[in-house]
Amino acid sequence: MATVTDLLNASFLDHPFQNYTDTRLFYPGLAEQRRVLEQAVRFLEDRKDPAKNLGVIAGPNASGKSMLAMKLAELQFTYQPNAGHTYGLYLNTNNYTEPRHFLMAVLDLLGAPSHRANSVRLEAICERLENNDDRLLIVFDGPPFDQEYLTFLLNWSAENYKKIQALIFLQDLYNTTANIGSLSAFLGLYLPFRSPSPVELSALLYWRMLLAGGQGTMPLDEARLLEIGQEAKGNLHTALELARRALDEVLETGRDAASLAALRQQIAGPGN
Repeated sequence: MATVTDLLNASFLDHPFQNYTDTRLFYPGLAEQRRVLEQAVRFLEDRKDPAKNLGVIAGPNASGKSMLAMKLAELQFTYQPNAGHTYGLYLNTNNYTEPRHFLMAVLDLLGAPSHRANSVRLEAICERLENNDDRLLIVFDGPPFDQEYLTFLLNWSAENYKKIQALIFLQDLYNTTANIGSLSAFLGLYLPFRSPSPVELSALLYWRMLLAGGQGTMPLDEARLLEIGQEAKGNLHTALELARRALDEVLETGRDAASLAALRQQIAGPGN
């Protein structure tokens, strides 16, 4: 049976330790990530106070914030039987730098007609959600680049059964809520989380190999993965980079060994 090393060598599998810009290898085995997902979902499903429709989630650098943000934007929430669709929009604020980009992304997600004026775009968003059961979740990966239009939408949502909600993922370097200014009036959830432990990181790397299609003998054993988890010191990006290098070394060694065996066979000749 082909091992994961064989399949990676043959380019049949995705590399398990790349920093993907999607959630195909998301592994919810980190205790803090699970806690964030559970509490964030409870907050989003809570309809008691429509005026509290904003959550802030703060974590250290390279602790997995972007992956969590993307995952939450993908989740489907059931608020009541026969409820409408929940549209989740992930926005990396390094990429969306102008208010019009934000509004155009929302309109495109909702399938609403676009307009040249931002004020009309805002009205179109509200009209799209007003007369049906659909909802909108906006997830910001970083500080909001513009607060005026988000404030307008959250104010409208407070008067319309919390049909628009927002989550903001921030680094926990300073007083995080100070970074959102007047948006703190809508704050209904503030959730800090810590970096993963070495054991959690090694488990994440192991399961990434499995999720990438690993069966049987794994190219990196548990002892090596634990070493990587300890060396990364809680930094998820560092752990992935170290694991990628270690796996590349194993694969390169395997290729060299296979080439040497083939060369020896050629020298020995047929039948030897």
